[in-house]
Amino acid sequence: MADRVRVGPEGLAGAVVEALNEARDLTEEALKRAIDKTASQTVADTKQAAPVKTGAYKRGWRSKVTERLSGRGAYGKTVHNRTRYRLAHLLQHGHGGPRPARAYPHIPSDVETEALLTQNIEREMRKG
Repeated sequence: MADRVRVGPEGLAGAVVEALNEARDLTEEALKRAIDKTASQTVADTKQAAPVKTGAYKRGWRSKVTERLSGRGAYGKTVHNRTRYRLAHLLQHGHGGPRPARAYPHIPSDVETEALLTQNIEREMRKG
């Protein structure tokens, strides 16, 4: 429940700005937690579904912070394979050539990741 604050007409603008800044900070924190949770869930799902030959490709999945502009609130993470990044596209989509290889779809689609992010944002915003 929000705290009640009594202000006079001359202090109304300052109180509104303060309340909006507090709401912005809470929203940014919730978004960061939701983005972190989504990235870690996507890494775990991709590792679980990744094909295994030696295990190096499966162990290589990571997430990293890709955007952090101070003062502007931009924050993002990228899920990638740090060790065998060249294989990701070939395994996901297969390839032709003299010795064609079939596709092993294991990377979640953007639609699935967006739905997961939306769900995590809603959950974090409800927490408060």
